[in-house]
Amino acid sequence: MNKFYRFTKRFLQVLSIAIIVWFSVYFLYGDQISLTFTDRKFASYFPQILVFLTAASIYGLFILSIKSKRKQWGNLLLFVGGLVLALIPFIAYHGYFQYQCGFWNEELKKGNVIYSSEVNSNEKIQILESHCKNKTESKIDTVHIQKVTPYFELINDVKLYPSEKSNWLREK
Repeated sequence: MNKFYRFTKRFLQVLSIAIIVWFSVYFLYGDQISLTFTDRKFASYFPQILVFLTAASIYGLFILSIKSKRKQWGNLLLFVGGLVLALIPFIAYHGYFQYQCGFWNEELKKGNVIYSSEVNSNEKIQILESHCKNKTESKIDTVHIQKVTPYFELINDVKLYPSEKSNWLREK
């Protein structure tokens, strides 16, 4: 039973650290990654889910470090310190990131499909309109969209050039 407990504790610690790193990468470098969710409704909820998971992970790391051999006041400090430090992701998101016009705060509206691929039915060139939830300005881009799975797609900006030999069909 002791080995199972140690394994479970180590697994939860690694999972918690992975979620904290994911939070950091998502909000600091996420705009450079072109992988997005296909479901736009879930994509708007995902930052809030990630913030909650990060707060729970920080608190979980503190709870997992409580030991029965330690004095009571030391365990109490870990308990309260975990609660206080678990507020950092909430304060960061609701105090700063929520008011920024980053990719996590954009609503994407798919426009017209300009071209579709003859070779791969999951690839298309589309006009994509995005606007920030906090501001009224909108941005229109021509993008290459490739579905990776039914849940994720790669979106990259594209510049169109005329070509005589290509595998793309013009949509009407």
